[in-house]
Amino acid sequence: MSAPAPRSHLRPRTGTGWAALVAFLALFGLTQPPAVTLIANRVEPWILGMPFLYAYLLGLYILLIGVLVWARLKDL
Repeated sequence: MSAPAPRSHLRPRTGTGWAALVAFLALFGLTQPPAVTLIANRVEPWILGMPFLYAYLLGLYILLIGVLVWARLKDL
């Protein structure tokens, strides 16, 4: 008898892992065109001394890092 093939590490194994993957991909999709050009392609209003586009992207990147930290803390 041969040993069973090891499971792939490229796909999440738990429901929480799938939730983290979907959240990360959805947030990352909001940082790419055409979402950026449709939603955040403007300078006004200024937020914390930054044009809106930069504040929008900074907020999304912080959320992306948050999803990665959350997934790591949950040991997914």
